[in-house]
Amino acid sequence: MSGRGTDFFISHAGRDIAWAEWLGWQLAQAGYRIELDVWDWAPGEDFVTRVQAALERADRLLAVCTEAYFASAFGGAELRAAFARHALGEGRIVPVLVEPVDLPALYATLIPLDLTGLDEAAAAARLRERLAGLRPSGPPPFPRRDPAPSDRPGFAGRLPAVWRVPPRNPRFTGRDGMLVELRRRLRAEGGTLAVQALYGLGGVGKTQLALEYAHRFAADYRLVWWINAEQPVLIPEQLATLAARLDLPAGPTVADTVERLLAELRGRDRWLLIFDNAERPADVAPHRPSGPGHVLITSRFPGWGALGGRLELDVLARPETVALLRARIPGLNEQLADELAAELGDLPLAAAQAAGYLEQTDLPPADYLRRFRAHRATLLARGDVVGYSGRIDTAWALSLERLRRQDPAAVQLLELAAFLAPEPIPLHLFTGHPELVDEPLRSTAAAPDGLADIVGALVGYSLARRHPDGFQVHRLVQAVIRQQLTPDHRQATAERVVAVLTAASPGDPEEPAGWAVYAALAAHVLTAGPLSEHSPASRQLVLDTVRYLQAHGDGSAGRAVCAQVLDRWRVILGPDHPDTLTAASTLTSALIWVGELRQARTFG
Repeated sequence: MSGRGTDFFISHAGRDIAWAEWLGWQLAQAGYRIELDVWDWAPGEDFVTRVQAALERADRLLAVCTEAYFASAFGGAELRAAFARHALGEGRIVPVLVEPVDLPALYATLIPLDLTGLDEAAAAARLRERLAGLRPSGPPPFPRRDPAPSDRPGFAGRLPAVWRVPPRNPRFTGRDGMLVELRRRLRAEGGTLAVQALYGLGGVGKTQLALEYAHRFAADYRLVWWINAEQPVLIPEQLATLAARLDLPAGPTVADTVERLLAELRGRDRWLLIFDNAERPADVAPHRPSGPGHVLITSRFPGWGALGGRLELDVLARPETVALLRARIPGLNEQLADELAAELGDLPLAAAQAAGYLEQTDLPPADYLRRFRAHRATLLARGDVVGYSGRIDTAWALSLERLRRQDPAAVQLLELAAFLAPEPIPLHLFTGHPELVDEPLRSTAAAPDGLADIVGALVGYSLARRHPDGFQVHRLVQAVIRQQLTPDHRQATAERVVAVLTAASPGDPEEPAGWAVYAALAAHVLTAGPLSEHSPASRQLVLDTVRYLQAHGDGSAGRAVCAQVLDRWRVILGPDHPDTLTAASTLTSALIWVGELRQARTFG
């Protein structure tokens, strides 16, 4: 977009991109100069700065009015306030209704352009009629090249003629950046087949994102077909059903019918096939048409580069998790929602399950949070979830079963990781002292690059993420793993983790030479400690870590940890146990360090 002014800046919520593009195209064809973020702004630019500049350039703002628009940060109060600051008053804002929605008070005096319920021809006619009096006084400039005629957006209110996709999730939240990037990648291939795989941890929302993509951008396609790919042997039958929908004659076998379908799609464009929950590339590769269409895959397996692009789907951003919880649970304040989101690890399935449980039981959210912290594994098995294939307690069951058969050492490593913090775990914990773990993990950890290969197996099932010199496991995966162990196995694993951490400890916590190691291990010690507090070695590790925090200058953290430890040890060990007394003494020192002398006297 050049520095010249524009006739319209189109403002929209992320989920209404298709409407924004259709309106933008209609306006551009009528000779107006428009600015639209998905056409004119490069990825990575400062969004707020671009919005402010666009408002200053534009003669009028066209607002795509939906519930999502008025609920969004920029479509809601903050952006409306910005409109006022830029003197975009009555006559300068054009509200366009594309779904039934109540206009906020700021828009109440404006006459909206209502396109709800209209087909494309009627909507285009009403748009031209309303804007006829708003044409520029001078001749419009030579039309911009973008978008090209072949990329003309479809009418956003219409589904493709051939359509088999599960219902849209009405509570879908966030992911706007991922959706825009996914669409950009699929469209970048032009007239050739574009394949993109969404991969990530079970429960992270891959299927939900694919559903939202299909519904949000349905107008881009003439054919969209959803294929459940978890069982590869059932894929051909689902493609044969699509062939029948296209009135193709059935072949003598299902395989022949599928070949006819693939040949048909090679001659078509604007189609989308979605293979949901595919396990491996070999399951999908034989069923790819070679025509100018799109293939979208969801999978826990990351190795899809041979077929096309791949996008890792991470947990939600914290504001998105908070928004999801507050939308489902009336009266949930932002602070409590933030605390609950942290406990849930921002995993979409966990947030949906927690919201479902609270809706079913009418339990106060604060009580749920308290219970979840104390009995996490129990609550992970409760709460109905719509749109997901299971609950948290079963989300990774199949992956674990397959991994146990294929690589028992990887399962052993995962069990040990379940007793550590949901932070990067250094590989040297195990490679430095392989004798402290059982076979077959012991032999693998002792071999060059053996442990790196085991981490690769965990990554391959999206049960862990690789980090430089380590790996990380989501806190809810850890909770499920711990719950699945027998009490004896759980205790033995916790003690083994303490032994590994003790062996890796650098010794004197007040010696600066060892502080880097203490920093890497502190979170893991403080996580493993409460899980094995009957072990003297575990208690000594915790006390050494508190001393490190104080010596390193973090007296507040040392005080907080020591206070919690002292409360627990007084109950578990008794007030006169040597370790309890040591904890009290350490807490006294920590209180003096932070200047709380009066409270320090109570422990002195």
